Amino acid sequence: MVARGLLLACAVLLVSAESALAGEFTIDARGSADSMGRVLAIGDFKPRRNPTLGAALDAYGVPSSKRRVSRVSCKVGWNGPGVKVLFANLGGGGPCGADRGRAQTARAFGARWRTAKGLRIGQSVRRLRSLYPDATRHGDTWWLVTGFSQIGVPHRYPVLSATVRGGTVGSFGLQILAAGD
Repeated sequence: MVARGLLLACAVLLVSAESALAGEFTIDARGSADSMGRVLAIGDFKPRRNPTLGAALDAYGVPSSKRRVSRVSCKVGWNGPGVKVLFANLGGGGPCGADRGRAQTARAFGARWRTAKGLRIGQSVRRLRSLYPDATRHGDTWWLVTGFSQIGVPHRYPVLSATVRGGTVGSFGLQILAAGD
């Protein structure tokens, strides 16, 4: 009886740990037919809630690379999880500051990344199309989740995309667009 209870407790812990790890590498994005889309989560980084470089540092830890690429933008990468984020500050101030840089775009390329619908790095275009039947191809990029922007000429844009090489998903792209002006 004790052994059965211990076995059950271990099984529950394993399922809980697996669920927690899956959340760490899950990308969650929402589209819209008539307004901007939203990136809710890139693993533990929740740009919809807090798009700052400081929040990304809290989520991913010490970056593997960090460089200012222009007066208003800063590219930061984390090799461990396999993610790079472009931070910007369009309203003045340093884009590489923890409280000033705001996430604009991101690319997730590590093998553990998956979308909320279950598409993973390394899976086939066939799997992509089964999970995202409305996805549209644009060269080697598939737009999985789209939003609508009224900035400039009104247009659709990819909130979440997948880049495909050799018939398999190689990375996920995200348009966060939180820098402001």
